[in-house]
Amino acid sequence: MRIGLWLLLITVTLTMTTQAQQIRSSTHAKQVLTWLETSTDKYSKSIDAALDRSRLNDTSLEDQINALVDEFEFATDRLKERAEDDVVVAADVREVLRRGQRLDMFMKTHTLNPTAQRDWMQVRSYLDQLARYYTVSWVWVPHDNTPLNRASTRYVIERLEQTSNEFQRSFDEALDRSRLDGSRYEDFMNNVVAQFELSLDKLKDQARGSGNLNPEDLKTALHNAASIDDFLKQHQLSVRTRRDWARVKANLDDLAFLNQMVWDWREKRVAPTMATGSVPPVAEGQRIGLLRVMPRSASAVAREVRHELLSDLPYYSVFDWIEFEVLPDNTVVLRGEVISPPDKKSRAEAVVEDIEGVKQVVNEIRVLPVSPNDDRLRRQLYRAIYGFNSPLFRYGIGSRQAIHIIVDRGRATLKGMVDTEGDKTQAYIRARGVPGLFEVKNDLVVGSMEQIPS
Repeated sequence: MRIGLWLLLITVTLTMTTQAQQIRSSTHAKQVLTWLETSTDKYSKSIDAALDRSRLNDTSLEDQINALVDEFEFATDRLKERAEDDVVVAADVREVLRRGQRLDMFMKTHTLNPTAQRDWMQVRSYLDQLARYYTVSWVWVPHDNTPLNRASTRYVIERLEQTSNEFQRSFDEALDRSRLDGSRYEDFMNNVVAQFELSLDKLKDQARGSGNLNPEDLKTALHNAASIDDFLKQHQLSVRTRRDWARVKANLDDLAFLNQMVWDWREKRVAPTMATGSVPPVAEGQRIGLLRVMPRSASAVAREVRHELLSDLPYYSVFDWIEFEVLPDNTVVLRGEVISPPDKKSRAEAVVEDIEGVKQVVNEIRVLPVSPNDDRLRRQLYRAIYGFNSPLFRYGIGSRQAIHIIVDRGRATLKGMVDTEGDKTQAYIRARGVPGLFEVKNDLVVGSMEQIPS
């Protein structure tokens, strides 16, 4: 009996000790997250100032880095909130580390001022502590051949394989319904897409093997993709085809960035010689005849505006909303609300200005004021609508969410498209349940609409 009592006493003591250690560890982890939040805010300011004084100022790469910083801050804020509720899992920490890895890659490959470098090293030190406290394997390596980078590359290629297969199917169907059906140009473009698929297969084999991509093979894939992108910009195919291609482009952008390759879709490039050879004269003649001679109607301009805004605004998020109107004289009026950074208002205008047939652009997009309270409400609304326990969770699957959340000085507006009236009502009810909102306006539409696809 005494042995049993001693064993029980030892078990209780060990349990209490373990619980006390867990509490201390949890408390310290929360403190590290607070330090991480403070140091991230400091780094955000210093890198913004450093970029403004660098040769990257006013470039698309600056926009990309600003967006990465913004996403990193959002991920750390979300992790801190989950830590406060004691519901952190390893995947939450890995998400923050993954975003930090992309910023670290940029800091290694670009020389900025010492202040930004010092502030980033401070952020890195807290990320190391975070990984230790949550027992997540993590090593910073001073070159791009890291296990995490190889794993990220494999993950992106898997997504790319899926999205490119979906695009190939919709592209074939769209060509069969177009006036190019049965022409030599259709055969040529099918061959280009086939070559693009072959170049992706080569990258996939490399990722599954050594994990390192051959830069020349990656360039070939990007150049093949540029040929497809040029074709889609000049031919009005189905909305589904354009949507599928936008997802392919987004994954290619991720792949290029992970492998430290500068890539800009808007630059004019001459694609390298592919196995199919150069464009046959008959195809080039058809392309000129179909696109350069025929005038563009307002409806054709509208389709192109929609496509370009979808594909060339990679940081158009669930917290932004842009819509447009094409007037009879092909003047395009842009409206909506966006958060900053990056500067999506001027980027949207620049994208539309370059579209053939657009007479002028009237930019009425409003940049929402910076507000910590609004940022908090955005996060809470996102969880309420897209959380795992929400019946609307399916609307958040994919690269662009269907329900957009616009918050302006404590007032929320729901924008976008849902399948049923019941889903529209459910979104409103869940949004109304978020504390601290002055008002919720439900502008969701049931069915289809001619606005930027969400």
